[in-house]
Amino acid sequence: MSNEERANVVICGGGPAGLLAAILLDEAGVKSTVLERSTETDPWNTRSYTLVLGERGCGALERAGCLDRMREVGTARKFVFFYDGTTGDLKAIPKKVAGIGFSRSLLVESLEAIAVDLPNVSIQKGSGVSKVVASSDNNRGLVDVCLENDSIISATHIIAADGKWSRVRQSMPSLEAQATMEVCPSFGVAMVTSTVPEGWKTDGTYLIKPSSTDDQTLFYVIASPLPGDGLSISMVCYDETVDKYPWLAPPADKNTVDADAGKKVYTWEDDYSAKPAGEKQHLDLSDHLEALFQKEMPLFLAAIGKEALKSARINRRVTWLRMTPAESGNKEATTTTYATDDGRVALIGDSAHCMTPSLGEGCNTALESAVKLVDCVVSKMKENEETLCAVDTMSGAFVQYGVSRPKETQLIQEMSAARSTLKK
Repeated sequence: MSNEERANVVICGGGPAGLLAAILLDEAGVKSTVLERSTETDPWNTRSYTLVLGERGCGALERAGCLDRMREVGTARKFVFFYDGTTGDLKAIPKKVAGIGFSRSLLVESLEAIAVDLPNVSIQKGSGVSKVVASSDNNRGLVDVCLENDSIISATHIIAADGKWSRVRQSMPSLEAQATMEVCPSFGVAMVTSTVPEGWKTDGTYLIKPSSTDDQTLFYVIASPLPGDGLSISMVCYDETVDKYPWLAPPADKNTVDADAGKKVYTWEDDYSAKPAGEKQHLDLSDHLEALFQKEMPLFLAAIGKEALKSARINRRVTWLRMTPAESGNKEATTTTYATDDGRVALIGDSAHCMTPSLGEGCNTALESAVKLVDCVVSKMKENEETLCAVDTMSGAFVQYGVSRPKETQLIQEMSAARSTLKK
């Protein structure tokens, strides 16, 4: 098989799903280049988040042969702890399947450490994608990835792992036409502590509810121990919360405009607030939270300390990506797909099925999608009795993945979105 007949892949996005796809493709003998906008892994801050890999995520890591290594760097999550913030009572509920806790940055660093040593993987940092277009070399049917520095990388196939505001998806009319960003009536207030409270266990996630019983629970708190030390704290609120506590109002959507395309362009930063923007707002929010926690969960406040409240940031309302059939050319589509009709571009992770954080399945499902896509590639190679993946084989695999995967992910998205609305 000549080089021109052999498939090669550019993976746009060096997050967990993109890196796992590269690791799996290497195992199948397929060369890939991972493009990541960041020059280095983002450090932990209030814009970061913790995640717990459960059955789906751990299964994906096992398929890639790196589960044991990930267990060594992550933190075991065996329990859900229900903590009474007023009395200090603790109830531990064992999880059916023990998970692994990570900060996102730690998971990325760990997968990258594996991928960088593989013979068929190349990682280019500081390479932000601006758009994807058909190559001027029409005879080979290549796809060009145009970077923010005006350079171009060509490949036979593209995997979009560049998040819910995917530039790759936005470049493909047949994919972007299916996409609608749904806004849910809930949001989070993020905080972080430098240490785990004395006496707290690190092998589980803590759920703390307010003591008031005179009306609905208008907020609750999730506290997750970080690998190493510290807590990631998220106060989950709803639009109804703001009715009672106006000072918790989240900021409006922050939209940016692509001057060349004349349309709105979003990035992951748009999910997060710059609020409080000044020292006064900073202190006002901290003071309000202190008074609320002192009333509703005083022992929790004592455990984390007042200093933690100074790190508080109010995030924007959560959003999720709804993909529905859309007209393609002169054909009226009846099926949602995560791939272009020619099988040259496929979406995985948040670029295909971004979901709200309420079920904690976003990263798990993203990793699973990387596995599902590459499993389609391996299956097609076996079907065609290939040891090296041909261009047409890869295209067929992308199309197969594109129509089969939405049926598995959309139910999870719907369930997660339902949990992002206050129960009446």
